[in-house]
Amino acid sequence: MRTEKEMFALFDRISAQDPRIRVMTLEGSRVNPNVTPDVWQDYDLTFLVTDVESFTKDDSWLSLFGDLVFMQKPEAMDLFPPDFPAGWFSYLMLFADGVKIDLTLVPVTDVRTYFAQDPLIRVLLDKDGICPPHPDPTDAPFWVQKPSEAFIRDCSNEFFLSATYAHRALLREEFLFVTWTFENRLHPELLRMLGYLAGGRAEFPVNTGKHDRWIFRYLTEAEGAALRETYRLDSLEGQRLALSAAMELFARAMGEVCAALGFNCPKDPQIIRDHLAHLPRQK
Repeated sequence: MRTEKEMFALFDRISAQDPRIRVMTLEGSRVNPNVTPDVWQDYDLTFLVTDVESFTKDDSWLSLFGDLVFMQKPEAMDLFPPDFPAGWFSYLMLFADGVKIDLTLVPVTDVRTYFAQDPLIRVLLDKDGICPPHPDPTDAPFWVQKPSEAFIRDCSNEFFLSATYAHRALLREEFLFVTWTFENRLHPELLRMLGYLAGGRAEFPVNTGKHDRWIFRYLTEAEGAALRETYRLDSLEGQRLALSAAMELFARAMGEVCAALGFNCPKDPQIIRDHLAHLPRQK
């Protein structure tokens, strides 16, 4: 795998030699001061250019970056809608030596829009001095903020109502629907509440990382084990245990959060437990 030094030297050569490229920036984990660097990090690169279409009409120029073995062009796909504004274009590229580059082309006329949409940007090249003043890269806008009492109430309401969907699906032995409910309803709200728990323990705002990947730093060993239990969904029995673990972990976390913040704790956990206990099983 090429080294970071080699990659940045390559980026410098490509951008310096192409007059269409007016600005080059780096984004993402490589500019995030809270991320520990490793060899698997992507290079999230953006070129602000005078003519996007002159690049996108022919992919052969991408060979400048190395031996390309696989690529996705989100803005050229039909099945999935693009994330970027109209006129922007991205390439997600895998190279033979293991390097991954996510390259975005942005019209140079969108320079202010581009810098306004992401706090994790470092300018590597600005040929014309057009980049607006930009603070040092930070992921602070993504940290977990102190919730209101209404946020706690709504999070609990969503979680425990969703728990009833999972429970009914378990009674019907609907394996895939239980899995969907965990992925799309239960886990998002459980992780939200655990983020609030982290903030109550470490002081808000708190950084749990992208997709809560650092949440275990704020949990006890027993809580971490309980959270892992909620992801063991490979059988109906595993799903039953996961649902029980998720409900118990959520209730305990919410109790601590409410006590720390001086909120009234919703009675949803006991109400839903009582409700589920009275549901009949199939004869």
